[in-house]
Amino acid sequence: MKNQLLENKNALIFGAKGALGRQVAKAFKESGANIYLSDINVDGIESSDLGEIRRVDTLNEEEVNGYFSWFDRENVSVDIVVNLSASNPAAYNHGKPALDVSLEQFLIPLKTTTANQFVTAKAAFPLMSRQNSGVIIFITSTLAKVGSPWSAALTASHAATEGLVKSLASEWGAEGVRVIGVRSEAMPDSPTIDYTFETMGANMGMSRDEMQGYIEQQKTALKRLPSTTETAEVVVLAASDLAGYMTGTILNHSGGHILE
Repeated sequence: MKNQLLENKNALIFGAKGALGRQVAKAFKESGANIYLSDINVDGIESSDLGEIRRVDTLNEEEVNGYFSWFDRENVSVDIVVNLSASNPAAYNHGKPALDVSLEQFLIPLKTTTANQFVTAKAAFPLMSRQNSGVIIFITSTLAKVGSPWSAALTASHAATEGLVKSLASEWGAEGVRVIGVRSEAMPDSPTIDYTFETMGANMGMSRDEMQGYIEQQKTALKRLPSTTETAEVVVLAASDLAGYMTGTILNHSGGHILE
């Protein structure tokens, strides 16, 4: 994908070392954006083929606010914020029956895939409101709508994130700040989905590849699943002026798993 949809836009990408984070960074750069990358799995500053990746813990409000303060001091606009930080699905027993998930485990994705997005969104808003422009993009999945078994914690987290999109969009729209979500179907080239298919497949007596085939053929209208590259392209659309009148909504990137 080579276009200039994001030309001269400054995009902050948190969780940039993850499978989707890397593809979003690449797609943004190819679309003309100036990208600022961060991830918790970095010791200080790390070099990559996409540029420097700075360590930022998105659950540390002081650290996140300090990161945004640099843009304020240097008078660098913050046009796009995407937080793709997440935690290891094994940590919260994803793919296991709800009875096997402790309260502590249940709360993990509510912190690491919902609350952390709130932290970065809240830090971005003061800068964006002064500009009277900016877009904050949240990532969810089909779990937010379909209520899949063996995924209580992540289902609750993604549903909560979609509610947060609507709340912040309603509150911040008058300041010129768009808040929008991208709800993706499972991406087989991401470690999280690889783990999910392995674990959930075992619950159904299927191999990892059989589980993927089952989802493709039985759950999606297009009979295939998206790559992280395809999802990243939808994030570019959400960030661009082509979606400039969209806020408080979720782009349905489910291949027809969800029809609405």
